[in-house]
Amino acid sequence: MSLAPILFCVKDLDRHYRDIGTCLLVINREDGLVLDAFGSLPVPVEEGCEGRDWRDVLGVPADGSGVVSQALSADVATPLPPMIIGMGADRDCVVGGMLVPQDWQGRPAALMFLRELALPVGPDLEAEIREQDIVAVLGVHLLEFSPSWGAAETEQLMMDLRSGLQQILREADLLGLPEGATITVVLREIEPEAALDITRALLSHLHQRLGGRGGGAQYARACAGLSQRQEGQSALMALVAANTALLQAQAGGEERIRFSSPWDPQALAARSLNASGAFRDRVVDETARAFLQTLVALPFRRDPDYAEAVLRFTVQQPGLKAAALLRSRGAASMDCLAAAVVSSGQVRCTGAGRVPRTVQGPLRRIEKQGESFLQGLVGEGFALYPLADQRGEWGYLLLVDEHADTPGFRPGSAALQLVGPRLSASLEVGGADGAAQLPAREMEKGIEGYVLDNMEGAIDQAVFLAGVDIPVAIIGEQGTGKMYVAQIVHNEGGGTADGLLKLDCRSYRNRAEAWSRITDALRGEDGRTLVFKSPQLLHTEIQARLARVLASRTLTDESGESRYISRNRFIALLPMEPAQLVQRGEFDARLAGVFAGYPIQVPPLRERRRAVLRWAHKILEQESAVTDRRMLGFTPDAERALREHDWPGNISEMRQLIRNALTRTDKEWLTPVDLGLYLGISPDGRAAANQERPFLELLQEKQQEEPQYVPSSQDELRLALGEALAASLETGVIRPLGEWLDDEIIEATCTRFGDDARSASEFLHTRARNIGRWLPRVRERQVEREGSLLWQDTRQLVKQWILECPPSPHPPQQLAADILLSLVLQECEGLSVAERARIMGVSTPTYQKRLKNYLENN
Repeated sequence: MSLAPILFCVKDLDRHYRDIGTCLLVINREDGLVLDAFGSLPVPVEEGCEGRDWRDVLGVPADGSGVVSQALSADVATPLPPMIIGMGADRDCVVGGMLVPQDWQGRPAALMFLRELALPVGPDLEAEIREQDIVAVLGVHLLEFSPSWGAAETEQLMMDLRSGLQQILREADLLGLPEGATITVVLREIEPEAALDITRALLSHLHQRLGGRGGGAQYARACAGLSQRQEGQSALMALVAANTALLQAQAGGEERIRFSSPWDPQALAARSLNASGAFRDRVVDETARAFLQTLVALPFRRDPDYAEAVLRFTVQQPGLKAAALLRSRGAASMDCLAAAVVSSGQVRCTGAGRVPRTVQGPLRRIEKQGESFLQGLVGEGFALYPLADQRGEWGYLLLVDEHADTPGFRPGSAALQLVGPRLSASLEVGGADGAAQLPAREMEKGIEGYVLDNMEGAIDQAVFLAGVDIPVAIIGEQGTGKMYVAQIVHNEGGGTADGLLKLDCRSYRNRAEAWSRITDALRGEDGRTLVFKSPQLLHTEIQARLARVLASRTLTDESGESRYISRNRFIALLPMEPAQLVQRGEFDARLAGVFAGYPIQVPPLRERRRAVLRWAHKILEQESAVTDRRMLGFTPDAERALREHDWPGNISEMRQLIRNALTRTDKEWLTPVDLGLYLGISPDGRAAANQERPFLELLQEKQQEEPQYVPSSQDELRLALGEALAASLETGVIRPLGEWLDDEIIEATCTRFGDDARSASEFLHTRARNIGRWLPRVRERQVEREGSLLWQDTRQLVKQWILECPPSPHPPQQLAADILLSLVLQECEGLSVAERARIMGVSTPTYQKRLKNYLENN
C-alpha cells in the first residue's frame, strides 16, 4: 500500500512535523536530490532543501553518509544509526531516525524521518573532551528482556558497573553516567596504545562483575568503542566515532551460527531498545537527571550525616512534603531510621526512633495492608521504594506527596541503586561497605623474611655463613635484595640493630674521600658488619689497598704505624661473579679473591615466580604503613599482571612501582591502571592463554640465552630518549624533554642519597641550597611527566642510571643534556631553533650557547 495518498490527506503536513519535532525529507533514490521537505531541521538551512543533494542539505561529513547511501541503492528500509548533521553551521547535532523506500509522485524515492538525539549524561563535550583525549564508549549487549527484567533492571546494572569502573580509573579520567546500556569514559593525556591497555583492563573488570548474574544479564558481555579527538575535530565527532565503533564491535560477536529459540524475541527487544548506543531517541526527565547528577556529586560519608543530606535533598524535589528511610521488622512492620519533612518552607530532619506526623499515616497504612502492599509499593499520596546493598534488600525509601491526588517527584532506578549501599553503610544497618568491593582476595599481612622459595637457598647460605669468620660476597642483579641477605648474615651472627654499616662505593667523588671513609669504618668498634656496596666502582688503587687490609687484617696509617682492624664481618654486594668482574677489568683480582671464598647467589625475581605476589603484598603493606594508608590488596587483574611481568629491576623495581601506584590513587585496591602493568590481561576477564611451544624451540632459546652484548644503563637511556623524541615528533606535540630529564636526575639523586644533602649536592656538582630551590618546581611538573606515556621508560632508565653510575668529574645533568642534544641534531632537521630549544627545555639563547659548546667539544 502506498503511503503517498495518506500523506497528502494531511492538510498542513509541514506544521504537523514541526509540532512533533521531526523532519521528513523525501529523497530521490536515483540521484540523491531532495524532492520535498516537511518540518524543520535542528540546524538552519539557508538555501532551501528542494533540488539539492541530501548530504549538502543536512551537512553530513563524508564518512557519515555510508549507511544512507547503501540503503538508497539497495531499496531497503533501515533504522539510521546516530549521525552528525550541520557541518559548517553554528552547531553540530546528532540525529537518528528511519529510512523507508517509497514512491513519491511517480518517482522512486525514500522517506527519511529524522529526530535530534539526546547526548549521553556525563562529560560536557566541548569543555571536557579536549584534543588528543581518548573517548571510550563501553556498552553491555546480549541482554534479554522479560517480564522480570527490563529497562529499570538494566539501569541498576549499569550503575553497579559504573561503581566498578570508578574504582580503577585514574584520577584525571572522566566517567559519565549510564545511558541505556552504555557508559562514556574520557581518558586524558594518554597515547592510543596505552588507552587500549586501559580499556582492556576496564572490560576485564566489567566481565568479572557480570559473571554469575542471573535474569536478563546472565549472558551479557561488554564491548567498547574508542576514538581519539584529533586537532580540528569537534568533541561531538569524536564521541560519535567512538559510539559507532562500539556498535560495530557489538555486531561482530564470536558466535557465527545460532539456532532460533523461544528466547530470541526477548534478546531482540533488548537489542532494539539500546541499538543506538549512547545516543537514544527518548524523552529526557530533566528533574530526575539533575537529581541523579547531584547524588553522584554528593560526598559520601560513613555516618548518619550522609543519610540526612540525601533525605534533605530528596524532600526538596517538586511535589513532596516528606521523605523517610524505613527498615522492615517483618510482616510489613517498619522502623523509621531517619526522616526529613518540609514545613513552612523549611526542611526539618529527625533521627531514628522519632517518626514525624507526616510519615505516621503512610506507615500505618503500610503495616495494615502487610505483604500485599509491599508487592505494589504505591499508595494514595505516597510511594515506597526498596533499597538494597551487596547483601540484598535492607530497607525502603518512603516519599510522601504534597497533594494526595497529585503524584510528586519519583527517583529513577539508577538513583536508588546509587544510594542503597551508601545509605546502608552510613546508617550501619547492612554491614556492607558503601562502595562495592572489587573481587579480590585481601592482602596477606605480617610476612616475615624473604618469601616462600628461600631465594633458591640464599637465606640458608646466609644463616650458615653468619657463623664463619670470612668475608662474604653476595651476588645478584640490581634490586634482587642483596642488602637483605646481608642483614640476615648480620642478625644471625648476633649483630646489634645499629651495627650494620653500609658503605656505598658509588657515592665517593675521589680517592681521598673514599679511603678516608673506609678507614674510619675499619677503625670503628668491634662486632659490626661492614657492607661494601659495589666495591668494583672504587678506584683501582683504593681496591688494592682495601684488599691488603682485609687479607692481612692490619691497617697502616700515614706515619707507617700498623694496627689490627676491628673484629668485624665484611660483605661485598656485587652485580655478577667476582671472576667476571676481574675479566672485564673492573675488579682488582686480590680484592676479588678476598670475597670469593663462599659467594651467595641471589637469583632474580623472574626466576622465583611463586614469590612475586607475596613480595608484592609485603611491599604494599610496608609502603601503605609509611604513608598511613588503608590498603586491602590487588585486584585479580593486577595480581595476574604482577606475575607475568619480567621484573628486570627485581624487588627495587617492584617497590618503586607500588610506591608510584599509591601516589596515583586514593582507593583501597591497586589495579593494573594504577600499576601501569597490563600483561596477561584480556578484555573478557580471563587470563591470557599461554601458547604451547615446541620443546626443541625452547631448548634452542635456552642455548642462546648468553647475550653477545649487554648495553649499559647509559646506552639504554640514550635509546629511550631517542624513542621519546621520535614519538613526540610523530604526534606533532613538542614536549620539554630536556627539562623533564633534569627533573628526573634531581629526583633520582635525592632518592639515591636519601637525607644526605651534602652527598647529593656533591654528586650533582652544585650547592645543597640549590637542590632545595629546584625541588618545588620539579614536583610541580611531576603530574605532567607521569601523565606522558612516552616518557615512562625514560623515567625508569634515568633512575637506574643515577643509581649505578659512580661520581663523575662532570655533572650528570650535563652528560644527559649532551645525549639529548645529539639526538636533537640527528632527528630535528626540519624544526626551527626555537622549537629545538623548547625540546631541550631552555630559552633560545641558552640553546645556542649549549650547541656551540657541544660542537666545540665533540
